[in-house]
Amino acid sequence: MSVEQFSKLSLGEQMVTTRARAARAQTAPLKSSSSYSSSDSSSNPSPSPKVIESLSSGVRYNVAVLDVEAQKRAELALGDNAIGVKYCTRTEEQPNRYIFHIQDDITVAIGGRTITPRCNCGANDEGIACKHIYWIEDHLTSGAPFNKDTVHLTDDGSTVQNVQPVTMLDRMSIEKVSEGLEWVFHDGPDIDPEDVEEEMNNLLSVFEPSGALPFEFENISQSPTLTQRSRKYKEVSDVIIKYAAEDPGLFLTLQSIIGPTFQAHTFIDKINDRIARTFRALDEYIQHGPTDTPIESCDVVTCAAKLRELVHITAEKYQQQMEEDPGSKGVAVRAAACLISILDGVTNRNYDAYANITWGGIAPTDPTQNNLFACLIAPSNASGELFVLDALRGFPQDDVLRNHWEILNNIGDKLVENEAPPKYLASFQNIITSERRKRTTSDAGGSPAKRPMKAMR
Repeated sequence: MSVEQFSKLSLGEQMVTTRARAARAQTAPLKSSSSYSSSDSSSNPSPSPKVIESLSSGVRYNVAVLDVEAQKRAELALGDNAIGVKYCTRTEEQPNRYIFHIQDDITVAIGGRTITPRCNCGANDEGIACKHIYWIEDHLTSGAPFNKDTVHLTDDGSTVQNVQPVTMLDRMSIEKVSEGLEWVFHDGPDIDPEDVEEEMNNLLSVFEPSGALPFEFENISQSPTLTQRSRKYKEVSDVIIKYAAEDPGLFLTLQSIIGPTFQAHTFIDKINDRIARTFRALDEYIQHGPTDTPIESCDVVTCAAKLRELVHITAEKYQQQMEEDPGSKGVAVRAAACLISILDGVTNRNYDAYANITWGGIAPTDPTQNNLFACLIAPSNASGELFVLDALRGFPQDDVLRNHWEILNNIGDKLVENEAPPKYLASFQNIITSERRKRTTSDAGGSPAKRPMKAMR
């Protein structure tokens, strides 16, 4: 590229701003320059060209005039790295002086095949410690039992007080060092940026103001009816996700703060709110019928479909939680409470929802379309699926029954009164039998008697 061409460079649509565009730039054909190939090359003979192509911009650089050390540093700068700009500014003292605060991915390696610490900044290539190695050694030394008055370094900075940094780490352990210095420690495989984006969406969804679940927000984020708060949440979360993908330390810190249990509890809170909204929407429809108002409403069939979906989502979230944190019993109890509240609400609605409507229209006469109980519990299901009960079987029965015995007992009474199908009654009875036996034994020992559930027909 000639000096004249270089002076005409402008930052516009051609500027590479993302890794994706950088990848496309690599594969795009380079534009040739006649002035460079003919005029420049013939009038200014140079050494055999050594060309380095930038992985971020796709620009190719002739670095033949650079010495070996400079070429190495150019390769580091133009290669696959995580160099970025934190921010840039212009100094007040000198308006034409521009300051770029660089964010670089510097790594210091200690131990393994090379005992001497190594840094990838380029300044350590001759074996002399760079500032990053000295910085690491200083922090390791702060936890070592040395006399802090005077600590001796070797001439190349590879040891402190004749002790190799790797020896310090072996003695103190990397876990204790990271804990004591409050550094993030990742004991696992390399972190994939794509996995970070997905996980961060799940983490940050606990703060989403509209009550959307993690897998829903991406679909509704472009909706014209999205609230201003949700739009701002989306903008802020995108920024956080971007930086977390570039900085594994930030990602791991956020992951430890917003742990699986907290995520699960927030998820359950949203499910509970949605259960209440679904039943309210049915009541709204029964009272006013279909309207054009923004108030949420739904008919019996739609309500039943939403409740089935909520049962499925709750059970699925519980299973996921058990895989990530098997010891979180509190999540099991709360998730089971969601399912039980759904079943309780359905058993309270064994009637023709449209029997006394005043808003006109032709109401359905089929019980599976006008009676929520008949729609979800009473009909024979060809697949043998039992609403809510199938999901409850996947929960630790002792914890569920012990914490929700009273409401389950009331539900059992209502199932008998509503003449639920024998198969459904039998399945429900099997679920609560073990707890009933325990309570019967406890009653025999002198504790206050509990109200027995009505006999099942």
